[in-house]
Amino acid sequence: MIAPGCWPLATRPPVTADVIELKLYDPLRHPATWTDILRRGQYVAFAKTVDTGAPCDDKGQPFASPQDATCLLFDGLAEAETQCQQQVERVPGVRFEIFDWTARVNPPLLVVLHPSRSGRIEGNPRGMRLRTWGAFTLLAVAAVSFWYDFEHGAKTRFFPTLIGINLVVVAARLFQLNKSYQHAERIRQARLAEHQKAARS
Repeated sequence: MIAPGCWPLATRPPVTADVIELKLYDPLRHPATWTDILRRGQYVAFAKTVDTGAPCDDKGQPFASPQDATCLLFDGLAEAETQCQQQVERVPGVRFEIFDWTARVNPPLLVVLHPSRSGRIEGNPRGMRLRTWGAFTLLAVAAVSFWYDFEHGAKTRFFPTLIGINLVVVAARLFQLNKSYQHAERIRQARLAEHQKAARS
């Protein structure tokens, strides 16, 4: 289904005719703003380069100017996910963020990128494991610092304890960052499940 002011991508392979390229702002279109075109049940995907996070088209080419920026419009979540997965297989340097019809009011429902680039996504499992290991390592070093200051306090002038306190603070921040990613992921999964349930009904 093509919304007013949009055009099919049938002439721009490998994107199919089921996908609509929507210019974010077009003064010659009514309505001019992309958010006013979205209808309930539709989804949009924004392409970014994996390496820099800069906006680009579905082929990974940067936009000539902010006025040329576009997104991809879909009539269903499954179609959006499938098309974006196929495109990252063709262009591994591109990632897609898929939003529902509320646009960017909420974080993306899905982030699609090539499996070889999964380490670049925020909150990825490997990154969370590294932060956890790093936090426990910092706590272990802090414990040694506290012990050393306790044993040699008269000579060290509280310096090891000061180091230990700072290490504990950094470790706590790493744990907190992991918790925030886990919380955001639970919310995203719940929202995604609601959309998938609505699509099946």
